[in-house]
Order: sequence, then C-alpha cells, then structure tokens
Amino acid sequence: MFAMGGNYGDLDNDGFLDFYLGTGYPDYEALMPNVMYHNRAGKKFEDVTFAGGFGHLQKGHGIAFADIDLDGDQEVIAQMGGFYAGDKFHDVIFDNPGFGNHWIKVQLIGTQSNRSAIGARIHIVIKENGKQCSIYKYVNSGGSFGANPLRQSIGLGKASKIVKLEVYWPTTDITQTFDSVPLDCVIEITEGLQNFKILDLTPDESSEVVTGS
Repeated sequence: MFAMGGNYGDLDNDGFLDFYLGTGYPDYEALMPNVMYHNRAGKKFEDVTFAGGFGHLQKGHGIAFADIDLDGDQEVIAQMGGFYAGDKFHDVIFDNPGFGNHWIKVQLIGTQSNRSAIGARIHIVIKENGKQCSIYKYVNSGGSFGANPLRQSIGLGKASKIVKLEVYWPTTDITQTFDSVPLDCVIEITEGLQNFKILDLTPDESSEVVTGS
C-alpha cells in the first residue's frame, strides 16, 4: 500500500488521535481504497476503513480534519481524482455523526511569537472517571498534501471538568495557565494576556471575555 497524503484528527473526541491515509499511488494502473485507523485508547490502532465507510475507491491525495458544521466533532475532507489522465473526481467530505464525548477548541494568537502560534504547545488536565488525565497538543497545520485548521480541536472524552489548561510559548519560554475553562466551547488565548475569550462562532463572531488565572 502506498500513501500520497495523510492526516490525523480525533474522530470520536476521546483524546487519542486517529489517522486517515489517501492511497493515491501515482501510476494509473493502481487503484486501492483509502484507509482509516482508529486509535484505541493509545494501545493500538484498529482498521475501521470499511466499518466506518471510509474506503473510497479513488485516488486520495490531500486529507484534512476540520469541524465544518461547528458541532464540536471533526469531519474528514479528502481531495480525490487522478485515476486516469484528466480525471478530476469530486472532493469528498465524511460527515461525523458525533459520539457524545466532550471537547474544546483553542485558538491561539501570538504576539511575541508568530501570530499563528505555530510551535506552541497545549497541555490540558482533565478529570475523567474520578482520575486526572493529561492531553497534549502541538500547534501545526497537520499532515502531507493537506492542512488542518490552526484552531486546535481537542477531544476530552468523558471528562467531568477541565482542571487546568496550559499554553507554552517557545519564543518567550513562558507558560500561561488557565483554570475555570468550561467544556464544549471555543476559546481564544492571546500570548501574554491573563484572560481568555469564549468565542461564539456565529456569523457575527461575537465573543465574551472570561477571566482565567
């Protein structure tokens, strides 16, 4: 199996990253389905290509995970086509039905660091089933031939609360820590500011300032 594109995201918002491969082998005589692997709690990857309906039989190239309908879970977008000369197959979107887990989206804005916050690291401590667990995310655009949004989508599983959220800015070597961060929302953090914003992603992009420490 060859892969011309691939990317990763958290399909079921359990805090463990899954990945999808576009098997766009360049030669025209080859044709094979794209493949999806589900991360089983960090212990192994399970092939869910056909169970989840991801085995699109076309040339797969650029792959992205993004919450297109703004309901908290990530859809999968695949650039398709190229099985024969001049073949421009329509791109494909796999709609995520949702799995009932919690999530948070974090938009970072750099001031002394680059504005897109590429290279910043996010550490979230949650309380889940009476225990504290850590989830980590590194800000970048994702995989090969495709790019995920820089607004980070982070699955929180069955968390009952966010104990704390930390952002490490590598340019300044500063770590900001926030508590009282709610579940299932979109927040914006600006480098150096002690407050975060909760964003309401309606067309007017209104926002509410919330104090964090």
